[in-house]
Amino acid sequence: MASLFLKIVSRVRRRGIATVLAAVALSLSVGRTSAQQPTSLRAVTDRITYNTGDTVKIRLVLPGETAGAEAESHGPVRVAASIRYEAAPETPPSKPVWQGAAYTGPKAPAEYFTLWRIPANAAAGRYDVDVQLVDAASDRVLANQTRAASFAIHHKLVSIDRIEVNSEIYTAGDPVNVAVTLKNLSGRALTGLRVEFSDRYWPWIAGPAEQAKASIVVLNPSAALPASGLISLRKEAVAVAPDVKEAGTHQYGVVVWDHARKQALDIAFSRLLFVVPAGFTGPRPYPGQYIYPNLTSVNVTSYRHFYPADMDSAAISFDHDHTMVPSEGTAAVNYRVSDSGPDPWHGVRIEERLLNGDKVLTQTVAQDNVDLEPSTGGRAQLVVRNSQLKLPSDQGVYRFEVRVVDGAGDILARNDLELAVNPLPESLLIFCAHEDDEGGWYGMIRAAVENNIPIHFVYFTGGDAGACDRYYEHSCGPEEALNYGYIRMQETRAVLGHLGVPAEDILFIGLPDGGSGEIWYHHPSAAAPYLAPLLATDHVPYEGMAFPNLPYARDAVVDAAAKLIERFKPAAIVTPHPPQEGHIDHIVDNFFVVKALNQLTRQGAAPPGVKVLVDRIYVPKEHPATPYRYLERTFEISGEAAALAQEAGWYYQSQGGNHSEGNFVDFDKLRREQRYREVVNWNEFEGWNEKEPVPATQP
Repeated sequence: MASLFLKIVSRVRRRGIATVLAAVALSLSVGRTSAQQPTSLRAVTDRITYNTGDTVKIRLVLPGETAGAEAESHGPVRVAASIRYEAAPETPPSKPVWQGAAYTGPKAPAEYFTLWRIPANAAAGRYDVDVQLVDAASDRVLANQTRAASFAIHHKLVSIDRIEVNSEIYTAGDPVNVAVTLKNLSGRALTGLRVEFSDRYWPWIAGPAEQAKASIVVLNPSAALPASGLISLRKEAVAVAPDVKEAGTHQYGVVVWDHARKQALDIAFSRLLFVVPAGFTGPRPYPGQYIYPNLTSVNVTSYRHFYPADMDSAAISFDHDHTMVPSEGTAAVNYRVSDSGPDPWHGVRIEERLLNGDKVLTQTVAQDNVDLEPSTGGRAQLVVRNSQLKLPSDQGVYRFEVRVVDGAGDILARNDLELAVNPLPESLLIFCAHEDDEGGWYGMIRAAVENNIPIHFVYFTGGDAGACDRYYEHSCGPEEALNYGYIRMQETRAVLGHLGVPAEDILFIGLPDGGSGEIWYHHPSAAAPYLAPLLATDHVPYEGMAFPNLPYARDAVVDAAAKLIERFKPAAIVTPHPPQEGHIDHIVDNFFVVKALNQLTRQGAAPPGVKVLVDRIYVPKEHPATPYRYLERTFEISGEAAALAQEAGWYYQSQGGNHSEGNFVDFDKLRREQRYREVVNWNEFEGWNEKEPVPATQP
């Protein structure tokens, strides 16, 4: 298994490219018809999301020469279009909100043309565009397509257009000056806006928000913005560069709130700054998009020994596709034996041993009196084995060892394969707050895949805040946030695809990153949904979601979760811990699921005997009390499954996956155990969590 790390990276890249190519092929596929039938076509809009009052422009993409030739030969053409609020695929198309002739000319337009000026009262969410290309003289349809294009509409009132600080490199203790420009995107005057400057933080992540409190400075407690106008705010010595012991990066942020400091209207961050201690001469830091944080972290050793020496035999190689085994189960282990040395092997025997630690549980001779010649010219003489192992019922990680022994009893070659044994649910539904929150369940995920156990994933939010500004290297508006959400969903499909989960078993709801708390506590009704500050919408704006245009309201989210539970009927459901520390989405997303289960229970539709499994507690002293009773559980993970999980995490490039790739863990140090909890009495105490905890005093 020499150069095994290179093989692992190659496997990651092959699977990653395959995943991406499959997704691209699917997204670009267009149905073709005979020349006698109206030809399908596609269209693209000039942006992916628009504010009310903006103008939607569109460009036609003809599928081939046939439609273009017909259009040319029949003289002037007319483009007719209709715009509909997106509906679920299984439901009839919604009624058009606009329809008419969008273009008339001598030939099909190759450039963008104006489609629709969005009215001020247009609903936020996602819209579909149906397009027909018609011969203007005969009214014959030359090409048509239902849902030829798609776009989103958002409602954004205020934009932080500029944050300027007085330097890019600070020495600890230097004063920081700031200039901020705000723009009114609405056609009416806005008053009572509270504008705050502070260290970078997201208001919905508890730890950083608490730490940032001391740094908050109010630039204007009640700013007024004229209709479609600008204002500039400046403040000298608004902050002091932090006292640091080593060089690092830093950012500042600005938040525009309503006067009650309840609704964030916009959030933006400064460019990335560098802060160094006085007299600094050490290694310069690298920002987050680089693999290593500094040159002292460059890893030049561990990749050489990813597997321990006693598992790096060139003579014995295993198939690694099935190493997670159900209790009372049988493992099918495939392996190959070849003579990797210079001398032939005569009369050797191949032994198989099953071990628990150093204790030998079983030992058998798989094959005796074997002759093997050394590999020549790249061609090896092989012994291929398929062993069926009855494993103990006790949870644990066992070792299946293969040895080649000569007549004198000397071991010529040996190698191990780890096999993890666990009780497994009959089916599994995993609810995650964000794309990358499945990480604590990689072992169970892989076990389900290997044993053909139905497993489905639901991601509540699009993760559209995350590191959005660092990805673009500037603050994110609705268009950047929407695209960034798509990036994170794409990464999740690649991560789970690497673990063996098909894309069709991964569903996204599309809530705003950081918005779950507002939705749960303050926006129960779809009649008054939550307006997210970054996406600037109160309905799901993403394409391809499980529930198109779902309002950002508690009842709607609970109903969506209930429908998915009823559809998949899982034996076990995974959610964040109630209430998980830190991020508000983690704190309340379990609430959505349990409330959905209670709703189904009242209707007699809950899966019988369903178990609710939640993440472990990381900081017990900081965890809020809950009324539930828990059982502590563990899940054993084989080394191969742990290695596959480590590789999978590298696909989360937007969340520091490249850093993980640069600082990976050796095989024998990978975590072999997952800890989690089972909520025993989840069906009791309904409503205990629907009143928001009293927040700490705000500055």
